[in-house]
Amino acid sequence: MRKDISEMEHWEFGAGGIANPNSSTLKRYFELIASTLDLSGDIAEFGVSRGSSIVTTGLLLNHYKSNKQILGFDTFEGFPDYSEQDSIERFHELFDSDKISLEHYERVKRNFEYIRSRGSTLTPDQLSNSGNFSNTSFELVKNKINFFGLENRIKLYVGDFTKNLNQKLSGNSLSLVLIDSDLYKSYSSILPTIWANLTSGGYIYLDEYYSLKFPGPRIAVDEFVSFSGAQLTQLPEWQDFERWALCKS
Repeated sequence: MRKDISEMEHWEFGAGGIANPNSSTLKRYFELIASTLDLSGDIAEFGVSRGSSIVTTGLLLNHYKSNKQILGFDTFEGFPDYSEQDSIERFHELFDSDKISLEHYERVKRNFEYIRSRGSTLTPDQLSNSGNFSNTSFELVKNKINFFGLENRIKLYVGDFTKNLNQKLSGNSLSLVLIDSDLYKSYSSILPTIWANLTSGGYIYLDEYYSLKFPGPRIAVDEFVSFSGAQLTQLPEWQDFERWALCKS
């Protein structure tokens, strides 16, 4: 099957396990694909999970007749160890230090009440609606990539994000990056290398900068901005959530 995304019917997005770019929570990220087409550099995704967004990205690039490649990074083993910065207590500290708004903080607390009501604990591996992300595998995502005819566009790297990251990105300038990895170390350990390889005008989409579950990514991004000079950019809100990216001007 080699459908262009514009030819797919609505039900096919769900059946194929990919995102509808017009209604997905990642709508603002998918819009950045179009706005960065003229920039040199490929696209990278950190946190592939079950391949929904990376396959959608590939189909959009087909639609735009772009020759960009996509690099996907994931352990395909679920959550790694998390750090103290991922503790829910960090949300209290973020609010007390005026790093998040009262509205954000109140939404966090309401969300934690919901999580408790479904019988989950408030540890990082039980906060997500997707569990601990162990319900995936390299084979599952690779089969999905092949099914949509994207095997020549998407390259997957299996393992810890930071292991040999410089080597894997060597010679690959990046115009757009999606970080969707939930945890402090997953953000903090890769941001400097990604930024160094990002083309001027490019974006790093920060899926968890505004989160009701994971404080670590916001802490990691704020730390990175403080010493790198990177510019935090707020994108238009979508589905009642703030959407954020780093832009390399």
